Amino acid sequence: MKKIGLAAVCAALFAIMFPAGELASSDKTFTVIDPMKISRYDEDRVAYQRIEKNVSPYVENSIESLLMVRRKMVYLIVDGYDVPAEVERKRAVNEIENRYVVNEDLWVNKINGKPDYARILDRRMVKLENSNEEFVTNNFGAFMKNTRDKFLKRHIEVFRQLMKNRTESELQIDVHPIQVNLALRESENVRKTFMSAHAKTINGTVYYCEDANGDGVTETFTVEFRDGFNWGLDCGPNIIFIYNNTDKDVESLIGKLAFEAVKGSVAEEKAIMETFPDDKTVFDMIDDITPLDRRVESR
Repeated sequence: MKKIGLAAVCAALFAIMFPAGELASSDKTFTVIDPMKISRYDEDRVAYQRIEKNVSPYVENSIESLLMVRRKMVYLIVDGYDVPAEVERKRAVNEIENRYVVNEDLWVNKINGKPDYARILDRRMVKLENSNEEFVTNNFGAFMKNTRDKFLKRHIEVFRQLMKNRTESELQIDVHPIQVNLALRESENVRKTFMSAHAKTINGTVYYCEDANGDGVTETFTVEFRDGFNWGLDCGPNIIFIYNNTDKDVESLIGKLAFEAVKGSVAEEKAIMETFPDDKTVFDMIDDITPLDRRVESR
């Protein structure tokens, strides 16, 4: 009885420490985009990051970045920008003055739909750098949103094509129940399901989507092409990295991807209905594969 009681207590403590949803998905590896560290600028590129996840007190937990490389010019527009050196200075001061709090959020500038940092470089030479929210929003705000939406829509279109051709794209899905909180009563626990999918294009670009908390909404969407373009070691997906999104505009674009990958998309449904065999075709097939016994016919 003591062993059973101890196991139950341990299970309950484990459920409290790791609530439902956190057990289903491990933290993703990424580095916030740094235009000074990109591996090359001799080809046109677009990369997008949106991070709304607290993975470490030393890493930005709310930042949206749009990176463009065009004709060896590098453009970076950011919403939710904090100066890393200033964050570390605050941390050091807190430690010196014995005001340090474990996991204190010193990244005070959050995504608010108003980009607040712009950096433009000619190769690695800075030509413009501005962290005034009014200036950056007025000059680059609409451009950032419109470009982001166009970029996401294009890649979502590709991903949906991969869903439609899931055999050729080697689409793989992962569906499993999310650990319930054993500290709650059975009637208070809502059974939820983790869903994710990934597929690959013919040129090797990998698409991934995830609904980690089982609410039916995709909050993570990534696109990666391992061609050597990056902004440092373990930079994460180098085309699109949306991690734990909460923005409604972005949700309207990516929100259904995991569900569609698992259950089937509208395009797939339409294609199936167009090619579904009619009853006569099936009846003829039944006759072909089930011949009558000729010995019976000869009598």
